[in-house]
Amino acid sequence: MPLPPLRAANAAHAEPLPDPFKGLRNSKYGVRFYPGQLVMIAGPPGGGKTTLSLAAVLRMGVSCLYFSADSNEMTMLCRAASALTGHSVSAVYGAWEFGMFRELYGHVLKGSPIRFEFEPTDPSITDITNALEAYHEVEGAYPRLLVIDTITNTESGEANEWGGYRKTAKDLHWLARRTKACVLVLCHTSEQNMDHVLAAPPRSAIQGKISQLPSVIITMATNDAEMFLGVVKNRFGPSDPAAKHPVKFIADLSRVRIDDLRMDGGQLGA
Repeated sequence: MPLPPLRAANAAHAEPLPDPFKGLRNSKYGVRFYPGQLVMIAGPPGGGKTTLSLAAVLRMGVSCLYFSADSNEMTMLCRAASALTGHSVSAVYGAWEFGMFRELYGHVLKGSPIRFEFEPTDPSITDITNALEAYHEVEGAYPRLLVIDTITNTESGEANEWGGYRKTAKDLHWLARRTKACVLVLCHTSEQNMDHVLAAPPRSAIQGKISQLPSVIITMATNDAEMFLGVVKNRFGPSDPAAKHPVKFIADLSRVRIDDLRMDGGQLGA
């Protein structure tokens, strides 16, 4: 089935997006996120992919349409409020359960550049395209970021699961080129890497073998206090397909915080 038509986007935003984490740009890999680019974050189930993507999007501070097919409204809004205030996710959940969330955190989220989409829970490319057009109708431009969380939850119309992933990746690549948005897609890796908590998965562990189209692929692993990001593909600089030399960060997933390290091992802060 052909993709729905889209308005042609202006090539106004040729500059890279703001760096979410200085450690990625300042590392030997020199990772940047560019308009019209398909980027992938991959990791094991429950490994912190959503936390990483949400923290990155909030750090960038640019307009964003976020398809949250993997997590519901309560989960994402509470995590966003936690990231923006420094309050623990559990404390924010408590405010939600007692009906105090909007009173305590509504003003915080009001200034966020993210527009979440929670329905449908298995969006097709047509659903995503229609949402992009609706965004354009309201805002007068496409968002600078489009996040798909996760590719596993998208509906491709293909009978074969892996074939469906490849088709969806191809369609998202087209959307990035057409709208000039940076499209960030989250993907699972095989669980065989979960026994090695400090090892970011290699590129070969990505489910569906859909590594051809993304310009940048980052795999991840995390523990209670650290996160390791493997730059397993980087079209604009060096890469590490086996993820043997990941970039290390301080992580506090209970507050949706991911911070760079100084060269001496200390914390740079937000």
